[in-house]
This record gives sequence, structure tokens and C-alpha cells, in this order.
Amino acid sequence: MSEIPILKVGPVLLVSVQTELNDRVATELQESLLTRIKATGATGTLIDITALDVVDSFIGRVLSETAKMARIMDTKVVLVGMRPAVAITLLEMGLDLPDVEAEGDVEAGLKALGYALRELAAENGEPTAPIGPRHQDTRRNGQI
Repeated sequence: MSEIPILKVGPVLLVSVQTELNDRVATELQESLLTRIKATGATGTLIDITALDVVDSFIGRVLSETAKMARIMDTKVVLVGMRPAVAITLLEMGLDLPDVEAEGDVEAGLKALGYALRELAAENGEPTAPIGPRHQDTRRNGQI
């Protein structure tokens, strides 16, 4: 089982890498993600690597291969949160990620997958403003 959680948000799987990836964790993530894609029928996968300071050639290759495998399974992969140093390192290593679209943040990544949180909520007839303690009616017995 992967140490990195894979969350399902509608038809999208969200992977937020919050720890440095070593070879074992990267391989486990690949296997877990592909299993979840098959089990859920996800049409998109968002991999957030904001927390990664370093991506070596093995990790880069695993990300690229995972995206290719996901594509074969009819799932688009978008990588978000890549730091400039990581992008430079990947380029210097000559690693190309042809099956991975890159975006700056999660919101841009969702848009690249064809989704926007507010639009999805509106299409489903749900309120688009956040609902929480600040937004709930604070009246008690008709009194404010």
C-alpha cells in the first residue's frame, strides 16, 4: 500500500505528494495509482508535487511511465506544483514527459482536465459559496 494518499474527487484522482519520493515509494505510488484508476474509472489524475525539492532520473522516469500507463487506461495526467529547480533538473537530465501536462497549481490543473470546482458545483445545482460555520444561519428559535 502506498504511503501517499490518493483521493477521488468526482471523476478525478488527486495525489498530493507530501514527502520526498524514494524508489520504493515511487514504485508503490505507481502501482496504487494505476489500481485506483482501474477501480474508479477516473478520467483525470492530478499529481501535486509542490512539496518535492528534488526529482532524480528514476522518479522522473516513474512519473513519465505512470502517465503513459494512465493514458493507455484513458486517463489524462496533469502534474502541478513543479518548482523551477525541479524543472531545470529534469531538462538537464534530458527527461521528457510527453504524456504529462504541467500546470502551476491545483486549480489550473483541474481546468486542464476540463473541470473547475465552481462550475462542477453549479452544474450539479449545488451552492458555489463555501458552506461552513461562518456561512450557516446563526439564528436560534427565530432570533439572531
